[in-house]
Amino acid sequence: MKLFRKICIWVFGGMMGLSLGILFFLLSSMFRQSMDDAICYGKKEIGGNVSVMRDKVQRESVGAVETVVRDAIIKNEFRQTFKADSVLWKDEKEVWNASPYEINRHELNRMFESENMHIGEIYTSKTQKVNEKRLIVFYQKDVNLGANGYSLAVYRDVTDIYLRVWKLFFAGIVFTIVLFCAVGALLYHGIQRMLFPLKELKYASFKMANGEYDSYIPIINDDEIGEVADSFNQMAKKVQEHMEILKTINGKQQQLLGSLSHEIKTPMTAIIGNVEVLLTLRLGEGEREKALFYILNESKRLARLSDKMMDFSRLCNHENSHISIKKQTMIKIFEQLNTLMSFRLKEKQMKLNVTCLPETLEKQADEDLLLSLLWNLVDNAYKASEIARSIEIFADEQKIFVQDFGKGIPAREIAHVTEAFYMVDKSRSRKAGGIGLGLALCCQIAEIHGWQLRIESKEGEGTRVSILWQQ
Repeated sequence: MKLFRKICIWVFGGMMGLSLGILFFLLSSMFRQSMDDAICYGKKEIGGNVSVMRDKVQRESVGAVETVVRDAIIKNEFRQTFKADSVLWKDEKEVWNASPYEINRHELNRMFESENMHIGEIYTSKTQKVNEKRLIVFYQKDVNLGANGYSLAVYRDVTDIYLRVWKLFFAGIVFTIVLFCAVGALLYHGIQRMLFPLKELKYASFKMANGEYDSYIPIINDDEIGEVADSFNQMAKKVQEHMEILKTINGKQQQLLGSLSHEIKTPMTAIIGNVEVLLTLRLGEGEREKALFYILNESKRLARLSDKMMDFSRLCNHENSHISIKKQTMIKIFEQLNTLMSFRLKEKQMKLNVTCLPETLEKQADEDLLLSLLWNLVDNAYKASEIARSIEIFADEQKIFVQDFGKGIPAREIAHVTEAFYMVDKSRSRKAGGIGLGLALCCQIAEIHGWQLRIESKEGEGTRVSILWQQ
């Protein structure tokens, strides 16, 4: 995982840089402090020794003492006081040097003067490496040792300071590496755990790309990454819901197309058969009229099927921008319905009984769709009823229903009658001119208006289809 590697590299690199930086700072601070302490101590020691030596020389050379004697006293006292780590000069001449090192007085004078130091001050040289040792030289020019013209130099071996610092450095490196490994292991585990949802997000994305829309990510932490995981889960849930909807719609469309193909095949087969008979056989006048009449009826049936399929498709696809919802006077709608159905009702000597309470009842609806809904309900009632029976229509503030007294619908079939092309008795329905789309259209119209369709039926007693205005 590239992000995981990048974060680990940056975190571990930052840890190492920070650890080494702190280590170098502490060691350099300790080194400078040790050197400052050594210089301070050396200067104090030299100053104290010079003071002690001057007092001794002054006590031992009381009175008129020759210069040679005084120089001998000074040399002797210097040897006893400063030991073997010092050098004494008289004017330009070296009078004592018991050290194993050659100390360049001219160079010390030059450095003394370049530092703008005053007589009596102690000059400290930089650390010098001599024979694998580290030395610091303290130089005091024209020092008062009881006589004039003397200069001295004292060196201090600071090799042990360097050794201690190097030992601490290596110990610090080892400790840093151990600490780095321990903390690094914890950080590695923590980062891996923190980025685990992103890893799961990657795998879930691959699964979703391959069609596994039920892929979800476990949410471990309540942080930004957890929020991303939760957002992905919400997205996956929505995608799955939409895919289920699309799957359902696709299934319905396939079923619809299959049913449509089947419904078209029957009249087309009959039309083709009768046309072939007319073209190939010599028929009598009566038989020819019968064949043509059959072709005409089947063609009308195909036309009705085409019209209803267009209406059904338009309503299912919610192409409703042309719908005009406004107040409709129900009694006028019933008058239009009676005019449309009057010819068919006369054919079976049927009567349409309308009750509207109150007579001035008004409802918000699209006029054409409401009329289509009622026409389909009355048309179904007409087909289900015997000759000389009546059809009841009742409307009030809560509902409107269409009641017939025909053969009824079996209880097990009621849940399916609103499906497109579903017919309880297919042979009888086709004989009556049915195509199985009436109630499906009614259901879509009710849904568009926010109404509820309810079907109640008993075999041998009739069917009541109600539209509830209010849910």
